[in-house]
Amino acid sequence: MSGSVCILYKWPECWGLPSLSPACIQAEAYLRLAGAQFAVESCPTSSSSPTGQLPALERDAFISPAEPDEFAAAGGVLAYAKKHIKDLDAHLSLAQRADLLAFTSLVESRLNVATLMTCWCEPRGFAEMKKAAYGNKLPFPLSQLIPWSKQREVRRRLPPHVEPDQAFADAAAVLDALADRLRSSGAAFFFGAAPSSLDALLAGHLLFYRVSPAAAPVLQDKVLSQPVLCEYLDRLLGRHFALPATPRAALEQAAAAGGGGGGGSGSGSWSDAARGQKKAPPPKVEPSAAELTFRRHSTYWLLGAGAAVAAYVLLSGRYIQFATLLENAVEGADDDDDGDDDDDDGGDE
Repeated sequence: MSGSVCILYKWPECWGLPSLSPACIQAEAYLRLAGAQFAVESCPTSSSSPTGQLPALERDAFISPAEPDEFAAAGGVLAYAKKHIKDLDAHLSLAQRADLLAFTSLVESRLNVATLMTCWCEPRGFAEMKKAAYGNKLPFPLSQLIPWSKQREVRRRLPPHVEPDQAFADAAAVLDALADRLRSSGAAFFFGAAPSSLDALLAGHLLFYRVSPAAAPVLQDKVLSQPVLCEYLDRLLGRHFALPATPRAALEQAAAAGGGGGGGSGSGSWSDAARGQKKAPPPKVEPSAAELTFRRHSTYWLLGAGAAVAAYVLLSGRYIQFATLLENAVEGADDDDDGDDDDDDGGDE
């Protein structure tokens, strides 16, 4: 596998979307918009990811950092891709960068909250997400415990004292503002003819709202009622999501076949043993003077260390009590002498 190819770990495809997770769609959208070479690994659970969270990105020795929630994990993937693959925001002017920060803040503070609420706090949304994410993949009771644990974790991380009606109303207002901006610009993407990181963030939420049965009706209706948003999504899908992402397994198989080690037809070669040829013995390399000196000093050091250990064992008195042994030996000798004297006396009698 080429070292420049990224591996994106994500929740599986669902409802005709690249993933059932809006955060995973955001990560994949950025890679596609940046023209990155990547393959996907669809994970049945978040624990299948190397970080324990989805999405996650692996490239050579890099693995995206573990984050507490999916949107933070997507942000980590985008930050790495922006720095090491392609900065989609490099073409923006100063005024556009200010707008980018403002709209990104709205997405993170309003749309993220509304999406989490519709997926994990609304009974219907939670049921749809549970069925799509876990379904019959887990045995009982894990099929109940893991979604319940995920729901509790999401609820704990939501902003306190935020009611669903207010969260959905705030998200709808953001969608209206986005539609107005796209309508006034008339451009293919949010900041003109070229995509930006904001387009990747919006793709995750807008595609999910438009298609997923787990999306709250108020959010789905808002997207569907804005033709400019639907046209925007259609352009995005047609230009950058027309082809499915390459699965990791297919990429590895292609790399193995290209390397000649996977039994491809006509591209491999017989080994020397199969051709009846003996390997030539490796040439004998004489050690240099420095290596001989190093070996000699190593031998001296080992002998000295062994002598020190032996002396410590013999002379420290902790392991072998020489004084006691000598006393026992002397007493034994005295006893032998006394026994001999007794034998002599008995003989005289």
